[in-house]
Amino acid sequence: SASNCSPKPRQLLLISGKRKSGKDHVTSRILAAAAERNFPAACVRVSQPLKAEYARLHKLDADRLADSTEYKEAFRADMIAWGERLRAADPGCFCRLAVQMAQPPADGLWVVSDVRRPTDIQYFLSAYPGRVHLLRLRASDETRTRRGWAFVPGVDDAESECALDSWERWDSELDNSGGECDSEIDRWIDLLFDRLIV
Repeated sequence: SASNCSPKPRQLLLISGKRKSGKDHVTSRILAAAAERNFPAACVRVSQPLKAEYARLHKLDADRLADSTEYKEAFRADMIAWGERLRAADPGCFCRLAVQMAQPPADGLWVVSDVRRPTDIQYFLSAYPGRVHLLRLRASDETRTRRGWAFVPGVDDAESECALDSWERWDSELDNSGGECDSEIDRWIDLLFDRLIV
């Protein structure tokens, strides 16, 4: 868990969703809304330390592993398997490292844009009790396909994509299929900051 002297968020927003459901898009809208209100906020990515550490150990290009190129795809399966071995030994290892790498502001809004497993959620719930809000983003398969998604065996049916499909304890669920949904997301973001800024 987080040590008593380390910074704590006013709110920790954990975002979950399938590939191409728009997690990065919604995260950037939340961070833009925070900037407009001069509210301290930062994005924390659980996958970032995993890729950085994997690259360091295997002498690979960390920047190229972080973007969605063929370079990453060549190592994806091995990187996932390696990450699973580390998680089995210490389920919170990448969550803890992600916070250290991001150095988010004390008493601000921390947005974890890529929670993928129950162990991710459980780590943050135990490290920051009473500060966590769980958001599940949904988008129709049609919308995701339009955004460039195609089903990949071994990726879209793997734990990293499916482990939270049966999780039911979301605090909020939003449809991010575009069009009408955008104004609903903006309303939700306004309400988020109404709660935070008192």
